[in-house]
Amino acid sequence: IVGAVLGGFWGRDFGVPAGALLGWLIVRSWRQQRDIVGLQQSLKELLARPVVEPAPPSIEPAALVPEVARDHEAAPKPTPTEITSPITPPIAAAAPPVDIAWQQPARRPPPRADPLAPIKAWFFGGNTIVKAGVGILFIGLAFLAKYATEHVSVPIEVRLAGIAGVAVVLLVIGWRLRARRPGYAQVLQGGAVAVLYLTLFVAFRLYGVLAVGPVFGLMVAVAALAAALAVLQDARSLAVIGALGGFATPLLVSTGSGNHVALFSYYLVLNLGIAAVAWHKTWRALNLVGFVATFLVATAWGVLKYQPSNYATSQGFLVAFFLLFVAILLLPARRAAAGGTAAPQAGDRWVNGALLFGLPTITFVLQHGLVRDTEYGTAISALVLAGFYVLLARAMRSRPSLAVTFDASLAIAIVFLTLVIPFALDARSTAGAWALEGAGLVWLGMRQSRALSRAFGYALMVLAGLAMVVAHDHYGAPTAVFNATLINGLLAAAAALAAAYFARRAGAGATRGTLAHTESFMPPLLIAAGVAWALVAAQVQIDNFVDARFTLAAWLASVSAIALVCTLLSARLDWPQVAFAALGHAPLLALAVIGSAVELREPIADGGWWAWPVALAVHGVVLWRAAARWPAPLQQAIHALGLLVLAGLGALQGRAITHGWGDDQVGNISAWAWLGWLVVPALLLMLLLRPATARRWPISAAPAAYQSIAASLLTLGLLLWVLGANIDSNGSALPLPYAPLVNPLDLGVAAALLSAWSWLCSEPARTDMHIPPQTAAATIGTVGFVWLNAMLIRGFHHYGGVPFRFDAWRHSLAVQSGITLLWTAIALVLMWLSARRAMRAPWMVGAALLGAVVVKLLLVDLSGTGTVPRIVSFIGVGVLMLVIGYVAPLPARAAATEEAQPHA
Repeated sequence: IVGAVLGGFWGRDFGVPAGALLGWLIVRSWRQQRDIVGLQQSLKELLARPVVEPAPPSIEPAALVPEVARDHEAAPKPTPTEITSPITPPIAAAAPPVDIAWQQPARRPPPRADPLAPIKAWFFGGNTIVKAGVGILFIGLAFLAKYATEHVSVPIEVRLAGIAGVAVVLLVIGWRLRARRPGYAQVLQGGAVAVLYLTLFVAFRLYGVLAVGPVFGLMVAVAALAAALAVLQDARSLAVIGALGGFATPLLVSTGSGNHVALFSYYLVLNLGIAAVAWHKTWRALNLVGFVATFLVATAWGVLKYQPSNYATSQGFLVAFFLLFVAILLLPARRAAAGGTAAPQAGDRWVNGALLFGLPTITFVLQHGLVRDTEYGTAISALVLAGFYVLLARAMRSRPSLAVTFDASLAIAIVFLTLVIPFALDARSTAGAWALEGAGLVWLGMRQSRALSRAFGYALMVLAGLAMVVAHDHYGAPTAVFNATLINGLLAAAAALAAAYFARRAGAGATRGTLAHTESFMPPLLIAAGVAWALVAAQVQIDNFVDARFTLAAWLASVSAIALVCTLLSARLDWPQVAFAALGHAPLLALAVIGSAVELREPIADGGWWAWPVALAVHGVVLWRAAARWPAPLQQAIHALGLLVLAGLGALQGRAITHGWGDDQVGNISAWAWLGWLVVPALLLMLLLRPATARRWPISAAPAAYQSIAASLLTLGLLLWVLGANIDSNGSALPLPYAPLVNPLDLGVAAALLSAWSWLCSEPARTDMHIPPQTAAATIGTVGFVWLNAMLIRGFHHYGGVPFRFDAWRHSLAVQSGITLLWTAIALVLMWLSARRAMRAPWMVGAALLGAVVVKLLLVDLSGTGTVPRIVSFIGVGVLMLVIGYVAPLPARAAATEEAQPHA
């Protein structure tokens, strides 16, 4: 039904049957998968069950040897000591008897029943030739009647009487042979019944030989005769043949006049006969023949011939057929209960699934065709069908033999109640209503342990999403702030979270293998669906009603509200799963900071002055109430990420404050702009290093997250800032003059390096991040080396007039000479200190730097030997190298020093 409705939305005429077929296939596939899972579980339990059987008698080892010479009785039998095997040693003669455990073959599950087995058995079982012959004879007689109408002048009464006489003869012969040749006799009787139907219909419909009253009575008599013969002889094939012939009669002799009253009256009589048989016998094939033939012809007539003037009679026949087939469906339950199969699991076999679910489906489709031009006609029809099935379920509730049909009737009623919504309301209102109804069905299914109700609930939530998409495509963007899209999106989000809670509560105490346990994957999916609904509603609102400048602030508020709701639900309901939905809050804040950094946006601008404090406050609530429910790695990651978000916001805001300071002409490389990035991250890192800080929340909740993870990333950021500031900024800090070492930029670099060095030497860096002291020293030394070179270049820029560009530095003899002397001086200091402290590795670093100086002299400085700067470079380096050779000799190896100590 749902597939037909959805198909009608898109495909109109062809969409309805296509959608219905697709829905049936989906349900069929789901049921097959469920059966397979059940069979697998049953097989596992069966194989795991120990088999207790009496042990066979003890067998002597000699008895295990195959008797090759069985037929040669005279051949001597070997003694136990003579019995050997290629893979076993000889068996001692005195060995005790051996008990052999006989292995039982694995039990296989019974094969699944073939749904087409009854049809195959009817067509290909028994005397197939006789069945085919009767069918051909019936068609021939029908053509004979039509031919005689056109070419033979024999009175019509005589012709019809002759055909009826042939049928009576077949009927008598079949009856007389019922004991000796039951199969053959039943086929003859079935053909005779079909011919009688044909004769009566032709006599009434084509020639008017019989009036309505007599032909109706005779048809009732023939239907009663076929039913009686079938019941008396327990002849299912007879009933099926009679029904097939009766339903085929009007199709074979039709003239196309379209008298639907006569046609459906005739079919009503046939189905009354089927109902009479159903009173005594549970013959699925017969019931299906009546159901399929009736509604197939009714559907074809409705598509091709129906006119609004036929509404009254068509509605009456549809109601009559519906009630009649409901009775046919339920009649076998009376015998099931009388036969002692009152238990639901024992009495389910009488249920005809095609009638149970196919009847309301096709009835509603035909009813929709009758009332589709009437306002709210389809909605009222769905409501009436829902009420009927509710009353039907209420009547069956107290009968154990009707347990399956009770569940199915209740489910069908829910489906029709669901269909009332889209036919009475537009698609915008349908989504929220369906979602809430789906949550209610999940709650009911969990409470009553009914998988079908839960499946309907989950399906309704999916359909709610499809309805929202259809509504958006049909109605477009909303025009009012409080609109149907917003309301239904929030309702759908609330319904998904409610259904997730119901599923989680039912699965909490479920045992392994139960349906509630197998649905344990549903709560996370439903939580994700609820969050997604809320995000979609927020996106629609922001896209249509928020100015582009305030988009970021609106999104911060939206995701913070969602995270806050999930956190409060987790705390209030003791629900750890929903707390995971708040995990995305901190990463989204980090993405917002990154986006702002790329655009160099001021955090407090465009609504950020209130949105960011709200977001950070919600982050604090999440850490307070929800983080404890997460695994330890996730807790640490979110704690650390929150601090980095705060540091990023502080850096962005500091840069926005200091960017305009100083001279506008050099604002892009001004020291003030770079210093703005530094202040907040450096202060945060220094605060994290204080012992008192570790005792305060939230640092106390996850010390490693702040003092190890976050601090290491802040340290890395400070070192990168030092490199960027030294490369990009010329040190100008107007109105202050430039003074090496004491200008704002160099002071900031010194503060950054001091903060980074403090953390690299701290306990968390050594124990948690496993950073050895040598690595810390090398890192600070490398960055400091860049800083000293940049300081020298900035001095030449401010005092020597060298432009602050790389090509200018490369071609400036003064700069190159200064770099050469600086490198040599650094090498001198490093090697001297290393020699005093007997540290061989730092001395080797200084020596490498000195080697780089020599290479630079030969490749770069040698090209200007006639210039004063080059002369100074060579002389200065030579002198310093002599000093190094005197005051900083290579330290001895540790092993050599230890060997020399005794001689000393």
